[in-house]
Formats: sequence, C-alpha cells, structure tokens
Amino acid sequence: MKERRWEERIVFSLFFLFTFSFLIPAACKHAPEALPKPEGTSYVFEADDKIIFKALSRILKDRGFGEPRVEADKGRLETDYLVQEDWRTKVVATIKKVSRREREVTLAVITEQKDSSPSGWKPKKLMGKEQYETFFGEIEMQIYREWYKGE
Repeated sequence: MKERRWEERIVFSLFFLFTFSFLIPAACKHAPEALPKPEGTSYVFEADDKIIFKALSRILKDRGFGEPRVEADKGRLETDYLVQEDWRTKVVATIKKVSRREREVTLAVITEQKDSSPSGWKPKKLMGKEQYETFFGEIEMQIYREWYKGE
C-alpha cells in the first residue's frame, strides 16, 4: 500500500513538472510586447490653455494631422496617426498649469515603422532635442498669431 502511494506521488510530481515546464515558457513566448511609454519634452509658455490649444491645433492641422482631439478639462491634445508608406506618426500634448500665467506643455511625437511584430508597428525615436526645440519655437510663434487674431 505504501509503495502504491509513493508511486502515485512520483507520477503526479512528474506530470506536474512536465506540464508546467512546457506551459510557462510557451505562455511567456507569445505574450505581446509592451510598447514603451512615449518620451516627451516640456517647455513653459506664458499663455492661457485656450490659446495654446488653438496654436497647437493650427500647427498640427497645417502639418497634415487633421483636426486633433482636444480634452481641455484633462489638459490633453492628441492626433490620429498620420500614415506615410511604412511609417506612421502621431502627436500627444499635455498642458499643465505651473503658475497663474505659465503653462508647461509636454509634447510627444510618436513615430512607428511597419514590421512583422504582432502589433504590426515598431516604435522608433526620430525626434531629438533640436527638433523639439524647433517645434516649440513654432508653437510660440503661433501663440503670438492667435493673440493677434483675438477671440
């Protein structure tokens, strides 16, 4: 009787080890890759949220992104993907109040290249510090234009 119980434990243990030694690696192997959080660069403007949203919307529309989705209550602006051949790009901007007159704008330009991954796209970092500075310079000029136009 003791031998039978001992054999059952061995068989159960081997079955358990065998099953999990194949299932765990297989489960991990097919897990989708987590996309990295988009990097962003920040700049502080002396302007109202409303003016900044208008300036950003105008610039992005002029660049072919279409009409961005503005969530003024959350301080967020996001475009749809602009697809060009094997590349797609979208812009996400957040606006945070720093002081009574200042707003911090965090801008993330997300660029992806088509590939054979499960999602079909692989993130690529193309924008550097200089490109973001140029973009912020455009935003600042557009803010002045929006002020000139008035409400």
